[in-house]
Amino acid sequence: ANAYGNQHVPCLRGTREKTLQTIRDWANDGNTNNRMFCLLDIAGSGKSTVAKTMVDEWKREGRLLARFFFSRDTTTTMSIQSFCSTVANAFSALNPRFKASMGEYMSVPDWQFHSFEEQFEGLVASPLRKAQQPAILIIDALDECSDRHGDRRRLLEILCTPQDLSPLLRILVTGRPEPDIK
Repeated sequence: ANAYGNQHVPCLRGTREKTLQTIRDWANDGNTNNRMFCLLDIAGSGKSTVAKTMVDEWKREGRLLARFFFSRDTTTTMSIQSFCSTVANAFSALNPRFKASMGEYMSVPDWQFHSFEEQFEGLVASPLRKAQQPAILIIDALDECSDRHGDRRRLLEILCTPQDLSPLLRILVTGRPEPDIK
């Protein structure tokens, strides 16, 4: 497993068409009050396959896109430790303004020792606001993010605080319907 979820395959042609179209409609909707789409279902229902399909489609369309796949398989993919830098690196590869803003934050010698909240602001939220470009963040298998040290709670708090993020950011989340995620 890796943070990009490259081990997943897209949906077979002709499957999950209604779900995929609903996600496309949401992503293209200009309503800034509807920034997050949650695809929650039981294990093995194809959530990651749907996420992989949308990743491939949005990459082909040239959208500003980042993704993070949580997995209990490795320490890296079950915690939020590398979440901000992984997401920021993906966005920066596609947008020079984002990259410049992210670089400003990373020029602080001890940035990697900042709190998760500070890193999210410095590496993701602030650069997105400065980039002023529509962007999509896919968080796949959120239920696999460990909450042992409050990681999942901290991530959910950041994602559910609209003033911290750019109004141009859409977030597609997949996971099992656990109470804190719902």
